[in-house]
Amino acid sequence: MKNGIGRFQRSLRALGGLGLFTLLIGAFMAAYPGPVSGQHSDGLVTFTRDVAPILQDKCQICHREGSIGPRPWTSYEEVSPFAALIKHRVVTRQMPPWPMDKTVGIQEFKNDISLSEEEIRTIAEWVDSGAPMGDPADMPAPIDWAAFEDSWRYEEHFGRPPDIVVASPKYLVPANELDHWPSLTTDIPGLTDTRWIQGVELRPADAETGYVFHHANPSIIQDGGNVATGHSAAGTVGYIFPDDTGQRLLPDAKLRFGMHLFPIDRDVNASLVVGFWLYPEGEVPEFETPGEVIHEASQSTGFGHEVASTMGFGPDRGNGGGRGGTSSDPQFPRQVDLLIPPHSTATFRGVYVMDRPARIHSLRGHMHLRGKYQIIEAIYPDGRWEVINKLNWHHGWQTAFLYEDHVMPLLPKGTVLMVTNVFDNTADNPHNPDPNQWVVRGDRTVDEMTHARIGMTYFDNEEDFERLVREREQLLAERGRQRLQAGG
Repeated sequence: MKNGIGRFQRSLRALGGLGLFTLLIGAFMAAYPGPVSGQHSDGLVTFTRDVAPILQDKCQICHREGSIGPRPWTSYEEVSPFAALIKHRVVTRQMPPWPMDKTVGIQEFKNDISLSEEEIRTIAEWVDSGAPMGDPADMPAPIDWAAFEDSWRYEEHFGRPPDIVVASPKYLVPANELDHWPSLTTDIPGLTDTRWIQGVELRPADAETGYVFHHANPSIIQDGGNVATGHSAAGTVGYIFPDDTGQRLLPDAKLRFGMHLFPIDRDVNASLVVGFWLYPEGEVPEFETPGEVIHEASQSTGFGHEVASTMGFGPDRGNGGGRGGTSSDPQFPRQVDLLIPPHSTATFRGVYVMDRPARIHSLRGHMHLRGKYQIIEAIYPDGRWEVINKLNWHHGWQTAFLYEDHVMPLLPKGTVLMVTNVFDNTADNPHNPDPNQWVVRGDRTVDEMTHARIGMTYFDNEEDFERLVREREQLLAERGRQRLQAGG
């Protein structure tokens, strides 16, 4: 039944031409019981046979010695005392962290770490049955994890470690101080000719840095302008560009790390590490991307709305640190000052009109402690209105969602892109530091801001975009025929 729903959803996308139709099926899926993987002939779900493989696959990347999880989940003795807590966290989808509303919008991502309904039911049933250990012979062999300092999550995707690794200078974050925004820059080594970036991964250099690491917005400094190369925060690993797309990297390039650090109860020498995967030497991708483009939904008076021109693309491209949106010409901002009264909720919306076709390859929201959720919508020139995604905001997990190639939104010229953001400045928000405060826009964690960082590729040649649309239609149609030939 679940597979049938998936086929129906994909069929709707194929009929839509752009592969962007969504289906509100969450309530039905939740009501459908489906199979329970842990139910065997003996009727008992056990840790060794049923739960441990799930933890290895979805949890131990963080919950192991030397990694960023607060405690390891590698043995029955480590896990069983926290069984009830683990059940609560997985049933409420707090863990593994994947703050994406699964009831609406596109749901196919390259980096989806969430648990399936079947996996959640298995863990819940194990806890409800008393968290039995099971036969030790059923325990899967332990994974030989690389040390945190040598671990690259995208290594499996690319089949090799990064081609270039750049570490920031160490920066002392003294205990119990205010936020720090150090300005750190270093050379990008090993470049003798122009190369093109396929993917980038960003992470704290060690687990200790992770405790003081708010986020970073690194940018490449080179002739022709700066290039925003991504973002690092809890929940964001990095970016994998489409196979036909990349970012230019020149031999004299430097990397500015753009870190935001906040102190804890002890001194920490913090450092950020960035790994680049490159196209083979001499290979040039068909399309160039500016990476993430900021789509603001609010402002503060005097903040400015000039169109950024530091990308090397000219003034019409925006950049990861600018507010250019998606238009060649400066648009009326269609935004208001961010001002949230005490004990209130507030909604802010940014509206952008696409002055050329574009493809979205990633999506990442950004708010602070009072953020509740963000909705990304598109109104197409033919009148269709679609919710692309709804992000359930959690400031501790600023995930970048990387779309699978066949569902990357394709936006024709004239598409209206809307970013809606909702804040909760009440006592009901457990992350709210003080609901009695008026909240304004600012860079501190206790202030607020709101925007969506959308990974974009623009197409000046309309024929390129139309070819991608045709290829998408053909791919989805072929998949439909294969499923019919396979018996539905």
